[in-house]
Amino acid sequence: MLQLKVIATADVPAVLALQAQCYGPDFLESAAAFEAKLSAARHLHCSYLAVDGDQPLAYVVSLPVDDDQLPALDAPTVAPARAPRTLYLHDLAVSPAGRARQLGQKLVRQVVQRAQDMGLAQVALIAVQGSQGYWERHGFAVAEVAEGSAMAGKLASFGSGATLMRRALGPV
Repeated sequence: MLQLKVIATADVPAVLALQAQCYGPDFLESAAAFEAKLSAARHLHCSYLAVDGDQPLAYVVSLPVDDDQLPALDAPTVAPARAPRTLYLHDLAVSPAGRARQLGQKLVRQVVQRAQDMGLAQVALIAVQGSQGYWERHGFAVAEVAEGSAMAGKLASFGSGATLMRRALGPV
């Protein structure tokens, strides 16, 4: 039976295994990077793992961030947000079996709902591996990034095809 649970530190090995199934080598992050993101949002319940029995099928990692303070790819430390307006959807990975069950859609809806529950203004993400169209179908739009800005530097850590996208949230 499918269960959606908040990711705990003990789940990081399952997250790493799913990550390896879904991303190319340039996008693989360390256990320390995942743990840093989880720690920055501890007790806020923003990251989820979909399991069927003991089989992990998909995960999403998100965390509240201060304006334009998105962590770089594989960042070993992440500071908790002081005055967040954005829930940053850092990573979504869905196994082939999870795709057949449309778990990506379910996890995106879960993150958007969580952002609304937290009273945040938007959800932001960085689209990689040609996924911009996927995110547009979920209501995200490409956001402008000023050349030479701190955000441009973080975006560059995700590779040349990376695109910052945002989805504004209406009143709850």
